[in-house]
Amino acid sequence: MPERVCPGCGAPLQSEDPEGPGFVPAEVLERDELDTVCRRCFRLRHYGDLTHGPPAPAAVWAAVKRAVAAADCVLLVADAFDFEASIAVPLRDLRGRRLVVAVNKVDLLPARTPLPEVERWVHGRLADAGLRDPEVHLISARAGWGTRALWERLKELVGRGTVAVLGVTNVGKSALLARWSRALGKEGPAPTVSAVPGTTLALLHLCLEPDGFTLLDTPGIPPEGRISDWLCPDCARRVVPDKRLNGRLWQVAAGQALLMGGFAAFIAPSAVPEGTVLIAYGAQGLPFHRTRAERAATLLRAPTGAVAAVPCGRCRARVHADGFEELTVTLRHAQDLVIHGLGWVTLRGGPLELAVQLPRGAKWTVRPNLLGPKDRVGAPRRAR
Repeated sequence: MPERVCPGCGAPLQSEDPEGPGFVPAEVLERDELDTVCRRCFRLRHYGDLTHGPPAPAAVWAAVKRAVAAADCVLLVADAFDFEASIAVPLRDLRGRRLVVAVNKVDLLPARTPLPEVERWVHGRLADAGLRDPEVHLISARAGWGTRALWERLKELVGRGTVAVLGVTNVGKSALLARWSRALGKEGPAPTVSAVPGTTLALLHLCLEPDGFTLLDTPGIPPEGRISDWLCPDCARRVVPDKRLNGRLWQVAAGQALLMGGFAAFIAPSAVPEGTVLIAYGAQGLPFHRTRAERAATLLRAPTGAVAAVPCGRCRARVHADGFEELTVTLRHAQDLVIHGLGWVTLRGGPLELAVQLPRGAKWTVRPNLLGPKDRVGAPRRAR
């Protein structure tokens, strides 16, 4: 008898270990119903409760390598909001493979964002990472935008072959597969979709059309240094956006600082070129606060007022456990400084030498700006 797996996360169904992945009460498992999901997925779907954490990184990489080796095409799902963190896959391992990159969550970008410009920007960032001329699709798994065209393109590429679906945790892979499942009328439960990272535990084999191609949904790859991964579900929902981004303008003045919640501080130098502006992008639940430079360090470590809203006390203790890193970052006009898993600031004017304070271990990147005019962009560099 073939092994039964949870259609939500891919874990083998079992009734012996209530604390293990794939657990289902024995009386439920005995019903032999096709739509049976494990207790973990049931709780995630109905209560947002994560009973068990994500799979171990070694198990994730083993599943990813098996899927890539078996696939005729690799579909890499990236995140328009947190792009650099979402391409944490070792891209060198994908060179020479038939590769399609689907940039998800474009519905979070401001309404007037020119999407052809975004696509050119994505090609540039992938080229900087060592991937030249991959096929790029801009999509929204949540809204359905671009998902049908992507499906039809994969059919053209592989026929009845196999597509490995890769991506970091919380990038929207499961949401994309669930969208396709609903659109194609697949019976039974779709992959579990949750704001909690690490929903998929094992390889999921999905064939959504008769005589169609097979999807290999891999567990989400855990990226390093992404701040949102260090947070409880409630705090993560505050810093991971679910609505369109609105830039918040900061007319940079000497001796001033901008705080992103209790996570990061950007401190202006004593001399600032006239007309210098920073535009800050982050989730609506993430408080931005302007203060004097001399108060920034204290307020970051012992926040009060709106800054204290996120992270919560427990998350703050965890995020601040290893202390803060203080660094100097020089930004040029039309460059972004991205804090992985949090948001970014875009410089207009400048150049500007910012003193930045971040939790130790947080990753950051300087890049050409994603949003706004692309004039006089300085040479991009990957900082960390």
